[in-house]
Amino acid sequence: MLQYTKSELLNEDIPDKIIELTKNIKNYIIVKDGAIIAEKLEEQFDDLFIKQVDEAMVDMPDLFEGSLFDSYKEDAYNYNFEECNSGIVIYVRPNQIYTESVYVFYVQENGEFVNNTTLLLSKSSEFHYFEYLYNTSETSYNFVSNSFVGENARLVYGGLSKLNEKAIASITRNSYVERYGNSSYSVAEVNDATTDSKTNIFLLQEYASGTSKTVAITNKQQEASFRQLIEHKAKNTEGYIENYGVANNNSTLVFEGVGKINKNMKRSIARQSNKGIVLGKTSRLDANPLLLIDEFDVEASHGAAIGKMDDEQLYYLMSRGLTLSNAQRLIISGFLSPVLKLLQSEELIQDFVLTVENKTL
Repeated sequence: MLQYTKSELLNEDIPDKIIELTKNIKNYIIVKDGAIIAEKLEEQFDDLFIKQVDEAMVDMPDLFEGSLFDSYKEDAYNYNFEECNSGIVIYVRPNQIYTESVYVFYVQENGEFVNNTTLLLSKSSEFHYFEYLYNTSETSYNFVSNSFVGENARLVYGGLSKLNEKAIASITRNSYVERYGNSSYSVAEVNDATTDSKTNIFLLQEYASGTSKTVAITNKQQEASFRQLIEHKAKNTEGYIENYGVANNNSTLVFEGVGKINKNMKRSIARQSNKGIVLGKTSRLDANPLLLIDEFDVEASHGAAIGKMDDEQLYYLMSRGLTLSNAQRLIISGFLSPVLKLLQSEELIQDFVLTVENKTL
């Protein structure tokens, strides 16, 4: 597997910010303006197939024909594909277990960014994937990823979005899960861009399960919308949606979670929770939890708790010697803690914490 070769040749093309974030990450790939410009993977990933889309079509054309991928490529993969100028394919072979995360940094610097990424997990495999979305110039940032999780496979999907206020972002993540497969998505949308984000998990066969967790922060005049859908297309499936949001200044943050259980999909479980803090006097945070249930023999629930920061919590912390700003910082950090466990390097943790502080205090 490639070891720094491309980054040694093109290091001047990597933004300083990304160089700083990757210095202590064991396994990563940097995609800039559609090309893989740096790649560092340990020996354990020698059997992992990672290619740019154009290269993947030449090297392994069979990946794009037959099986689960072929069944759903019309409504998933082909979305934005004809216009895309960026994209990678990651293929995990049967029975391959990878518990170390691979980090992929998607960088836009020139022109519009239209990306289509595909993750293919074969039967009884496991893969941990983390994406970091980043731009440096004014742009339309169109990001699509599609994962196909085979029988008894497990995908752990994490993400952090750090687009600047010059970007208009459309982010779509789709996951298709087979029998006994599990797809777990946890993403932190802490960018400054006008954002429309969708995460869709389709539970296709019995005993498939999926989780969608979203942490989002808005500030200034920012407008951002996040929609999560988990659709039960088979019996005995489980889906869980969790949203955590903070709206500050004059921003607008909208969550819409949809748990959909189709007719005859008995003994399925759909649960959803939404929690939010409104910091600004004119900021707005809407949570719209929806359950679309067409079957009786199921378990389903949803809830939402939106409000300002708890005065009693602030009083308690300040009575212990903390300043108001430090008390607010502690409460917000705890509130957004679901994403911290995904950030396995000190640089990424500090990057997230600093971003939270800049957007909320």
